[in-house]
Amino acid sequence: MDGTPYTGDLDLDAVHTRDDLIALLKIVHIRADKPSLRTLEARTRHSATPLSKTAVAEMLKGLRFPRKATMVSFLHACGVPDDRMDSWQRAWERVATGEGMASSRAAQAAHSLGHVFPIEPRNDGTPAQSDPTVDAATVRRLEDENKRLRAQLTATREQVSDLPQSGESASYRRPLSPVVSQRELGARLHTLREENKLTVEQVASYLMCSPEKVRRMEGNFRSGTVRDVRDLCSLYRVTEPAERDRLMELAREAKQQGWWQPYNLEYADYVGLEAAATASKNFNPLIVPGILQTADYARELHVKVVPALGQELIEQGVETRLIRQRRLSETNPLRVWSILDEAVLHRVVGGPGVMRAQLERLKEAASLPNVTVQVIPFEAGAHAATESNFTILELGGPVGSVIFAEGLTGFIYLDSLKDIERYELIFEGLTDAACSEDESIRKIIDMSEALR
Repeated sequence: MDGTPYTGDLDLDAVHTRDDLIALLKIVHIRADKPSLRTLEARTRHSATPLSKTAVAEMLKGLRFPRKATMVSFLHACGVPDDRMDSWQRAWERVATGEGMASSRAAQAAHSLGHVFPIEPRNDGTPAQSDPTVDAATVRRLEDENKRLRAQLTATREQVSDLPQSGESASYRRPLSPVVSQRELGARLHTLREENKLTVEQVASYLMCSPEKVRRMEGNFRSGTVRDVRDLCSLYRVTEPAERDRLMELAREAKQQGWWQPYNLEYADYVGLEAAATASKNFNPLIVPGILQTADYARELHVKVVPALGQELIEQGVETRLIRQRRLSETNPLRVWSILDEAVLHRVVGGPGVMRAQLERLKEAASLPNVTVQVIPFEAGAHAATESNFTILELGGPVGSVIFAEGLTGFIYLDSLKDIERYELIFEGLTDAACSEDESIRKIIDMSEALR
């Protein structure tokens, strides 16, 4: 590498789309004398985020939106100095957050029209000409968006074939997360053992393993193998081909890697469950929930963690929260119902500017058809969850729902019918205590304006 490439003229503040970001990354690559993919891989072999030739090639071709750590590693390998990294990272965060909101609006528009961006015919039956004021780059972006939405439509049609047949639950959906596959498989194996009136010790003797391994398999299947499931199908006399195939499929899915697993997350199981959930109902008395946080708000929360986190772990935490937010704008988006105590709006996290941006993000998210935000006013007084925060994740199918409660000393997962009914009842009481959606948005706007 012949020195440091000049990047001072690159307007990173103007980056708002994936195309904008990729275009600047290509410029950096060119100014660094186009180091080969093999060279970039070698330069980062011992770094915190080693590059792969495939990841870099797909990034520069615009086929893959890079992880933030991957982008930073690429820039370092091209010789971009550290004092420019903050600007690049802020640009990445704008794209990661803004792309989700933009695609959500595009999907809403396509859905309301019943088709994808058609060209309206003129009265004579020929297609209308393009608006001459629209530049070629805009046309290309619209064409690319049109192709992407058509691909989403095709994928949705393919998913219809996987919808439940007669006799299955209408709310069932295929697990999209190894964490959910683990839970479903573990629960099914436990049921099969009890139906066959076998003890844990008898099953352990058959598998030639410890009883503890059998208990772990029935808990979340983290200790089992595909071969174990095959053997248990024989022991439990599972002869129906469809059921055997389903159990084997779950065993394979349970061993796959979720996108979140390379990150060092204490709450990795929660992210895995959220990835497959159809709905998330949460109550937060002190902070905005992660699925609705801005990057700067999330970063400030991570900075205040005790014991202190290193910079890399802080950025990983921020990055994963932004990636999680893509679920809000998928073809079948996550439905979020978030109830906040009014204290959340008054707690100025990161300073007035950061907090104002966070309140604007709340207002913007609440405008989505799949997101509901309500605020419990101070004058509501005490309620059933005054000293608690929790999330109810609705997963559908055999797994049902899972309650996630977070505290200073760790996390609790509850899935018994009794616990779920209790938390559903509590959440219903919170919705009654909260302001209406319109009144809640008004409170958010008022607080945002007070911070100007």
